[in-house]
Amino acid sequence: MGFSRLAAAMTVLFASAAACASGDKTFERQVPAEAHGVVDISNVNGTVVVSGWDRPEVSVRAELSEGVERVDVSTDHGRTTVKVVQPHSGHGGEADLHVQIPKDSELTVSAVSADVATAGVTGVQRLNTVSGDITAELGGSDLELKSVSGNVKLKGHGQPARLHVSTVSGDVHLEHGAGELEAGTVSGTLVVSLDSARSVRARSTSGDVHFEGKLARGADFDATSVSGDLNVRASADAGYAYEVSTFSGDISNCFNATPSEHGHLPGHTLQGTRGDGAGHLRLKTMSGDVQLCDRK
Repeated sequence: MGFSRLAAAMTVLFASAAACASGDKTFERQVPAEAHGVVDISNVNGTVVVSGWDRPEVSVRAELSEGVERVDVSTDHGRTTVKVVQPHSGHGGEADLHVQIPKDSELTVSAVSADVATAGVTGVQRLNTVSGDITAELGGSDLELKSVSGNVKLKGHGQPARLHVSTVSGDVHLEHGAGELEAGTVSGTLVVSLDSARSVRARSTSGDVHFEGKLARGADFDATSVSGDLNVRASADAGYAYEVSTFSGDISNCFNATPSEHGHLPGHTLQGTRGDGAGHLRLKTMSGDVQLCDRK
């Protein structure tokens, strides 16, 4: 072998050795999928980024660090499954998933120690993560979201939907939602903006609740906090009857109504009607202040 050929061979050998040492690799695969099918994605350690498109296929691209065994992609009877497989023993690696799916798909994501982000998905979304943040774009269909030890950021376009959000040790920020909302936080702040709401249920164990939005005619609004403040700015064309109570806290409002005391018990109450009183609004906190305004 000549010197030049030997040098070239050594260059290839060293490059291969370096690649093997790093252990990083790229995975790509495309499979056909139904326009209104189901897509399930799971990942442990890394990221999951999902975007909707108009093609009848699921495209998966992943950057895999050393320790990830493989990525399984399968499709059967309208259901596409994307799963990152870690070794049964030893420490696994990180996988950064970039998945494109038909926009009207029903999407389910399960993640552990991984951040999740979705955009352009108009079908139902079910997003679950443990020790990871979630960022999602609302597409007008129902959303079910559960997070443990992670923050949540949701942004809609004012399209009515049923939204169910719960977090443990994480904040929730929702912008331009609409329809029906059920939200609960344990040790986190809930910040909500709804363009139009038919029903709102907000619960906080240890954190503040901030709401701003417009209530539809006859809407029902219920917010409680065990240890945190409630700040509600809710307008309504047909008004609402309101009931506000605190066990250990103050009540303030922007329409000059005067709270009353609980007799011989601590705390304050405030009741009355704004406008036609077509809706119903209830606010209650055990240890925190309440601010109510009928203007956004």
